[in-house]
Amino acid sequence: MLNARNLDDQTYEQIVKTAEGRLPWLCPSWTDHNAHDPGITILELMAWYKEMQQYHMNQFTDELRCKLLKLVGIHRRPATPARCALELGEDCPACLEGTPLVTREGIRFELAEALPAQRPVIAQVQMAQEDRLVNVGEQLRDRRITFQPFGGEGEPPSSLRIGFSQLGEGDLRLWFDVATPAGAPRNPFADRDQTPRIISWQCEGAEGTQLVQDDTHALSVSGYVTLRPQGTWPAGADGLYWLVLTLEDPGCEESVRLSGLSAKRWPALQRETWAKSHLFRAESQADWTVCLSDAQAVEGELAVFVRTADRWTQTGKWLAVATTEGRLLQVDTTAAVQDGADNLLVVSLNPVHSGRLLFDAKGLPGETFFLDLGGRTALTDSFVLLCDTLDRDGQIRPALWRCVEDFYACGPRDRVFTYDPVRETITFGDGEHGALPCRGEGTILVADLTLTYGAGGNIPAGTDNLSFVDSGAKVPNRAAVGGGNRESVAQAQARLLQMLSTTRKCVSAADYEWLAKETPGLRVAAAKALPAYDPDEPAGVSRMPTVTVVVVPAGMGERPLPDRRFLEAVQRQLDGVRPIGTRVKVVPPVYVDLFVQVTLRGGENGTEAALAAGLRTYLEEAGIGATLQVGDVAALVQSIPGVLQVRDVDLRSPNPGCYQNSEGDIRLPRLAIPRLKELRLERLPAEWTSR
Repeated sequence: MLNARNLDDQTYEQIVKTAEGRLPWLCPSWTDHNAHDPGITILELMAWYKEMQQYHMNQFTDELRCKLLKLVGIHRRPATPARCALELGEDCPACLEGTPLVTREGIRFELAEALPAQRPVIAQVQMAQEDRLVNVGEQLRDRRITFQPFGGEGEPPSSLRIGFSQLGEGDLRLWFDVATPAGAPRNPFADRDQTPRIISWQCEGAEGTQLVQDDTHALSVSGYVTLRPQGTWPAGADGLYWLVLTLEDPGCEESVRLSGLSAKRWPALQRETWAKSHLFRAESQADWTVCLSDAQAVEGELAVFVRTADRWTQTGKWLAVATTEGRLLQVDTTAAVQDGADNLLVVSLNPVHSGRLLFDAKGLPGETFFLDLGGRTALTDSFVLLCDTLDRDGQIRPALWRCVEDFYACGPRDRVFTYDPVRETITFGDGEHGALPCRGEGTILVADLTLTYGAGGNIPAGTDNLSFVDSGAKVPNRAAVGGGNRESVAQAQARLLQMLSTTRKCVSAADYEWLAKETPGLRVAAAKALPAYDPDEPAGVSRMPTVTVVVVPAGMGERPLPDRRFLEAVQRQLDGVRPIGTRVKVVPPVYVDLFVQVTLRGGENGTEAALAAGLRTYLEEAGIGATLQVGDVAALVQSIPGVLQVRDVDLRSPNPGCYQNSEGDIRLPRLAIPRLKELRLERLPAEWTSR
């Protein structure tokens, strides 16, 4: 570690004294060192300046910390908007994407998707098990009750049938509330297609059913499922359109438990759009027409730009009219270049805030503009400016500028700017790092700007928290989550320290075990690394560097075993982090039966049940390939209330590979996990004594 030097180690008086002490050697003819001498006055001025420089050079600023963090690949995370789900009934009218809602405190939300006029209505939900149908609609309405749609362990397999009295426009989208299982938590999924089980989705009577999107990963987590029936989807004899869910491969992990199902749930984001740009590839027509299908564009102020052969040019040859489907725009695009790229740009500005979105530039280096966002934060991933820009041929043309974190890696022609969420300002470069906008009136236009309150948008669930701005109708909502402020420098430093304290490479046996448990999308209950062991060799000794990893899924029952997909996922995870030249083998565990006989004096009626529960806990904590010691079991028996004396403990395991020494301890095979098969308890009379 490098020791930080203290650069501010001199006071003003020390600097003056040191300088005056060198005067006889530097200038022997200078003999008057009193305060009235002009030379001493200049020396004192330089001492004051040196002290100020030392102070500033000794400061470890946040700007310097950010630059050092970037050297190791740590960038401060931007602000993120909160997301919630709205329960919109059949009486709710159609809404466009971006329709605003507001909380009682004035926090704005927007619909993330358009709400069509005709939406699906769930009439019945049934479980089909063998020859009987069970209606589970009431259970789904009570969020506190969960059920297993595909049957539990030891039960006949079942399917879930969802009947719709009405279908909606376009694809069918449903929300599933999946109960979180107990035990090991599920790791985040690596990709959208990863699933721990296989579920068949079939629109009954249709030619086929396409699974468009599955955010639940085969009902592993709560989320949306979007389906698209192929061909015609006819109604059944009861007049309902039936969707059938069948479990084709249950996998090796938990059984699916549902606590809710809805076709009325629609997503909303805590954001407020002030400016939004739309790019199109328009044909050369005098009346080319397009519909801007979002709520912000319906009443927004529009600025239309056509790209000609060499530049973007603002045009006034357009007409717009508001409709129920959005803003219908008709533009004369005869001057637009036809090169296959975007040639029409439409910027929609919020009419309330449009006066703050146009700036006059002086063309100076480092020019800064105040946005006045009222305490909100701009989402930098969608922050874009349209600025008059000096091109390489000397012509000034409008161009889109993007937001960057800083100008460190920017060149003199890079069209970029920075955003300071604390001061609510945007800053341009100095001509060497970042280009300069051209001087003039109205040369800078905000083309894309979306604001958020960050963590302030995480509102609780309720029936009167949110209401539509236009109608004032209240909308029930689930809790809004995911909103976050911009990461502070201290938080980024803590993330770096956490990253340095964890490894993504396998060096020790503990690394193999930890990274196996971190396999994306899996619930890994236990992992045991066995260096220099090869289960495929007769003696178990590997002829080449081999690490065998035993993995146990967080599955059902007392003896869960991983399936092929589970083992392959862990194998891919470890193959990406193992050292070159080392072979990794991922194998399932082997369960061995354990018979325990205990002789004791005393005890109560519940002693046997307490002892069985304690033994199961002891065997789970012993882990894979452990040694079971008689003394540990005896101590466990003695700790049970009512036991006066432990006379004898006998452990037996008939499984091959188990070794028992003269003291009765059992050493399990390296891949083995013990499970209690039988417990025999013999209680001697309390008055019995040995002779």
